[in-house]
Amino acid sequence: MKRIKIAVVGNPNTGKTTFINGIAGTDLHIGNWAGVTIEKKEAVFKYKDYEIYLIDLPGIYSLSNDVAEEKITVDYLTTEKPDVVINVIDITNLERNLYLTIQLIEMELPLVLALNMCDEAKKEGIEVNYKKLSRFLCAPAIPISARRKEGIFKVLDKAIEIYERGFPKNCEIKYKEDIEEEIKRLETTIERYQPNLLNRFPKRFLTLSILEGNYFFIGEDIKSEILKEAEFSRGKLEKLFEKDISTIIIEARYSIVIGIYKSVIRKRNEENVINLTLRLDNIFLNKYLGFPIFIVILWILFNATFQISTPYVDWLDSLINNLIIPYTYHLLTDLGVSNWFKSLILDGIITGVGFVLVFIPVLFFLYLFMAFLEESGYMSRVAFLMDRIMAIFGLSGKSFIPLILGFGCNVPAVYSTKALEDYKIKVLTVLLIPFMSCGARLTVFVFFTTIFFEENKALVILFLYLLGVFVAGVVAFILQKFIIKEEVSHFILELPPYRIPSFKYMVRYSWIKTKAFIKDAGSFILATSIIIWFLLHIPFGVKNLEDSLFGKVSSAIAPVFEPLGFGNWQATGALISGFVAKEVVIATMGNIYAEEIREEIPEKPDFRKFNEIVINGFIDTNIQAIKNIPQILNINLLGELEIKEDEKDNKLMEVIRKSFTPISALSFLVFLLLYTPCMATIAAIKQELNSYKWVLVSVSISLSTAWIVSFIVYNLGRFFINV
Repeated sequence: MKRIKIAVVGNPNTGKTTFINGIAGTDLHIGNWAGVTIEKKEAVFKYKDYEIYLIDLPGIYSLSNDVAEEKITVDYLTTEKPDVVINVIDITNLERNLYLTIQLIEMELPLVLALNMCDEAKKEGIEVNYKKLSRFLCAPAIPISARRKEGIFKVLDKAIEIYERGFPKNCEIKYKEDIEEEIKRLETTIERYQPNLLNRFPKRFLTLSILEGNYFFIGEDIKSEILKEAEFSRGKLEKLFEKDISTIIIEARYSIVIGIYKSVIRKRNEENVINLTLRLDNIFLNKYLGFPIFIVILWILFNATFQISTPYVDWLDSLINNLIIPYTYHLLTDLGVSNWFKSLILDGIITGVGFVLVFIPVLFFLYLFMAFLEESGYMSRVAFLMDRIMAIFGLSGKSFIPLILGFGCNVPAVYSTKALEDYKIKVLTVLLIPFMSCGARLTVFVFFTTIFFEENKALVILFLYLLGVFVAGVVAFILQKFIIKEEVSHFILELPPYRIPSFKYMVRYSWIKTKAFIKDAGSFILATSIIIWFLLHIPFGVKNLEDSLFGKVSSAIAPVFEPLGFGNWQATGALISGFVAKEVVIATMGNIYAEEIREEIPEKPDFRKFNEIVINGFIDTNIQAIKNIPQILNINLLGELEIKEDEKDNKLMEVIRKSFTPISALSFLVFLLLYTPCMATIAAIKQELNSYKWVLVSVSISLSTAWIVSFIVYNLGRFFINV
C-alpha cells in the first residue's frame, strides 16, 4: 500500500480545519509542533488503495515573515517535502488568498487548489471561471464546500492523481523586467558561491527570500558574496521604485494577483446585491449600539445554556445521589470493607468528583453556543469591539487574541502570547489573562448561582465575566502608568463574512472541548479529592473535621476573609484547593460537608429505581429541555430570588445555603474569579516569561485585587441591600 504525504496550507478563516475534519474525521490527532505551543493536527487513514498522511500546517497569510507559524510552514515544506500540497482558498476572498498561492507556486510545490465556500460565493453572486484560474496557476482548481462536505474527496482524488502522474513544473510567475533582472543576477551569484542551497530550496523562492532579507528558514550562514549582491540589487530596486524592497515585492505579487482575479471573477448584478455582512456590521459594530448588543447576546447565551442544561444537570445529580452512591454503599458494605475505605470511596471520590461532573452539560451547551458565535463570524466582531473599549484603559490591541482565548482556558492563552514580539506587551498580557473567567470557574459559578440567584443566574454570571474584563482594564491602566509603560497600538483583524454554522460541526466542536475538560480536569479533581480527603482525616480518627490538619490550616487563614463575608474554614479550605484547579472548589466542599449530606444508610436501589432514573428519567430530561427553549428569551431583570417548592436542591446545596448569604456568596464568586491562577497557568507563566519574578507579581496582583474587589462588592451589597 502506497503512503502519500499531503500538507494542507491556507489563510486563517478559510475553512481549512473544517476541510480536514471532513476528510479525516475521527482519525484526526491533535498535538503541538515541536518547541512551540502552536496546535498541530495530523491524521493517518486509508483511502482507496492508499495510506494517507495528512498534516495541517498553521494558518498563515504569507511565507515571508519571521513568525512562529510561518517558520513552521516554510520549514516543513522545504525539509519534509510533502508529496502534494493542498491549498485551501476562500473563494469569496480570492484576491487576498492568492498572495500565499503565488508564493507556493514560487516554491515549485505539487499543488491542488481547494476553492472553499463555493456555496457562499453563489449566494453573493460571485461567478468563478475555475478552468481559467487553473490555467493561470498551473494547478487543478476544484470548487468545494467544506462545511457541507461537497467536493472534498475530489480534492483528495486529484492529489492522488498528481502523486501518481507527477506535477508539471513549467509554471513561472514573472514580475516587472527590472525586478526579474535583479532576480536573475542574484540566482547566478547563488549558483556560483553557494550551490548547495539550491539542493535544499527552490531557486526562485530562495532568491526572492534573500533579496527581501527574509532568509530566516535557511539555518546556515550565507556567503558574503551573495549578501553583497543582494544588497546591491536591493539598493538598485529601492532607488528605482522609491520604496523599500518588501513593498516592491509585495506590490509585484499583488499586481499578478489582481490580474488573475479580474480575469476569473465576475460578480452578477454587483450594484444590486445586498451585502448582508456590511448591513449587519453597521449594527453590530455601531459606535453606540455595538457593546450593548454584545451584552444582550451574552445574556441570551448564558440564559440559553442554563435553560437547556438544567434538566441534564438535575438528571446527573439524581443518577449520582439516588443510584450510584447508594449502590456503591451497599456493594462496599456487602464486601465488608472498613469504614475509612468506604468513606474514601463515597466521600472522597464519588461525592467530590460527582459534584463537578454533574455540571458537564452546562459546559457542553456553553461550548455549543460559543461555536455558533465563532462559526457565524460574530466572535471576530467581539474582538474588534473589545479592542476599541480596552484602548480606553491603554491596553494594546495586540493583546486581545490571547485575552479572548483566556475565556476558554488561561493556559493556552498564556502560551499564545509567544506571538507577541514586544516583551513588555507580552508581560502585560500574561498578567491580565488570569482575570478572564475560564470554563473551570464556570462550574463553580453555576453551582452557587443555582443556590442563591436561581431566577437571575444568567445575569449574575454575565456580571462576573464583565467584571473580570473591567478589572483587567483597570489593572492594565495602573501597570502601564507605574510599572510597564507601553504605547497603545491597534491590530489588523480580519472580519470574515457572516455565515450560518453547521449544527454537526457545532456538536463536534462542543464534544471535543467537553471531552478535553473531562479528561484534563478529571485527573486533577480525582487526585485533589483523594488528597483533601486524607488531609481532612489526619490525624486518623479525628471526630470533628475542623480539628483535622486541613481544617486547622483553613481555620488559621479564615480570618483574612472575614471582611469579605465568608470567614469560615470551609470556604477558605475550598479556595486553598482551588489553587490546584478552580473546578476542584466544589469537589472540596463535597468532601468537607460529606458527613452532613450523606444519609446514614441509603436505600438500596432496585431495577425499578434504575429504570425510573436512567431510562424514564433521561426521556423526561430531554422533554423538559425542549420545553425550556421558549423560556430563553423570558427576560426577568427585576425578578427576586425565589426557590420553587417543587424543585429539590441536593443536600450539598442545602448545607451551603446555610453557610452563605446571597451577598457573601457573590463576594466569594468575585474572589474566585480574580484570585491566584491555577497551578497549570502559573507553570505556563513561568515557562513563557522564564522568570519567577513575574510569577510572584502575577500571584500578588491576583490575590490583592481579588481581596479588594470582593471587599468592595460585599460591603456595597450590605449597604444597599442591608443583608
